Amino acid sequence: MERNNPEEIYEKIHGKLKGLDGKIIAIDLETGDYFIGKNTIEAYEKGQKKYPKKEFLFKRIGSKTAFFVGLSRK
Repeated sequence: MERNNPEEIYEKIHGKLKGLDGKIIAIDLETGDYFIGKNTIEAYEKGQKKYPKKEFLFKRIGSKTAFFVGLSRK
């Protein structure tokens, strides 16, 4: 699995996230696709519908924190 740089992906989509501060974004680092939810579970469920076996990077919009949730392909 080849991952893209999370900061580069976030910078590309940052302009589309205006007014969404505090919501959670789940980003698939392979494709750059992202899913927004009011919480981690909602964002994860949206991502899982399209990519059931992927790992996502989660970030609170407007914050510097992030974490991963999902299946690992090690």
